[in-house]
Amino acid sequence: MRKFQFMALSRAGARRTLVSGCQLMAAVVLGLWASSAQAQEKWDLQRCIDHAWAENLQLKISKIQQDINEANLLQSKIQRLPNLNAGAGQQWNQGRSVDQFTNQFTNQQVANFNAQLSAGATLFNGFRQLNAIKQNKSILEASRYDVEQAKNDLALNIATTYLTILLNRELLNTARIQLQNTQEQLDRTLRLIEAGSLAEANKYDILSQKANNENQITVAENNVEIATVRLKILLQLPIETQMEIVVPTLADPNPADVIMLPSEVFAIAQTNQPNVLGADKTELGARQGIDLARGNAYPTLSFFGGFTSGTSSQFRQVVRGEPEIQQIGFLTGNPSQTVSTISPSFSQGAVLGFGDQFDQNLRNNFGFQLQIPIFNRFQVKNAITVAKFQQQRAQLQAQNIRNTLRQTIEQAYADARAAQRAFISNVTRVEALTQSLQVVEQRFNAGAANSLDYALARNNLNIAQSDLIRSKFDYIFRTKVLDFYAGKGLKL
Repeated sequence: MRKFQFMALSRAGARRTLVSGCQLMAAVVLGLWASSAQAQEKWDLQRCIDHAWAENLQLKISKIQQDINEANLLQSKIQRLPNLNAGAGQQWNQGRSVDQFTNQFTNQQVANFNAQLSAGATLFNGFRQLNAIKQNKSILEASRYDVEQAKNDLALNIATTYLTILLNRELLNTARIQLQNTQEQLDRTLRLIEAGSLAEANKYDILSQKANNENQITVAENNVEIATVRLKILLQLPIETQMEIVVPTLADPNPADVIMLPSEVFAIAQTNQPNVLGADKTELGARQGIDLARGNAYPTLSFFGGFTSGTSSQFRQVVRGEPEIQQIGFLTGNPSQTVSTISPSFSQGAVLGFGDQFDQNLRNNFGFQLQIPIFNRFQVKNAITVAKFQQQRAQLQAQNIRNTLRQTIEQAYADARAAQRAFISNVTRVEALTQSLQVVEQRFNAGAANSLDYALARNNLNIAQSDLIRSKFDYIFRTKVLDFYAGKGLKL
């Protein structure tokens, strides 16, 4: 009985140990899976673009300039409000001086305190404030378009690098398939040599082809790594960051596709491209700058007002005493009738307190001020001339941006047409060389062709397949550029 209980306990302990081990193993597997999932994050094109827009330093600098322009616009709006200023000062005088509140000379130390409150408002200044608001608003809108243009340029660079990675990975896969085919042919050749159907020299041409395929794999792997590093630099990620590039399904281009005409694309691009819209806003701000400069030739009317008061350590209370009667003469013919004067009697009492002094010394002033420019060494005229030149320059820059955009679209259209024709030609070329290789391979297996003929046919097909892949991606990229300018965005 005890033996049975011991065996039961042993089996229970074993089961607990087994369960604990399974739980531990599951935890380790889940940890490794989570670590692998975290290390190999998937990056598609949209995620790359969003990350770059959030982290790119040059883009952040452009946004700071936009914030500065927003502050300038707010300041120009606030400038229309009246100003209000307050001030106070404490002064001590020693030696002979004049008390500014009693107007009495004194040789004692005098402590003076004064305070003032002033306000002013511009009633008319040639509409300079209104034109400054308009100009700063145009400058702000132009800076917003500059940020959008920087985002577009960054997105295009990322899309180009992303497609380069996809191209090199496709070339890498093709090179690996070619190496596999060459290896299979080498195996068949070695079997034929062992059977005595082929001379041993035939294997060296295929070995050379195999080495060439291996070199192509190495080059493709290096190109993938280099393009990935460039993408990480654009994304401002550390080089050691592990990232898995999502490979979208890219269908082969349809040779019957009609490419949008450059005139149609340009007509749309003028309405949605930030650099064009920003240039127009810059030109508008320059024209508003002319009106702003002309405002300096108009009179300026402003209103001002203020309150002032102060105290003095020598400001004493005035005490009225009994009037003094002084005889100054008598009437002619009547000496007994005297003539007297009555003079008021004043004396200084105690020094008044701060509040009483401040109230008694309080005074205010207000008024209007008109300034009329008559002659200012032609500064206003010169400022207007400079503003006109700036408007002309902005107008020419806007036209130059349109010309550059049109040329870019026309070049992209020409490149897309050329890539389309190259793709069609390469499709035909690959089909023909594939059939040619099949014929050579059949003749080679039958002993009617040597290994050099087979290696040459295989190499020609390899080159044609690589050219087909390049023309495919080139055509896709060129059409995506046209779609981007046509307002369709960057999507794969």
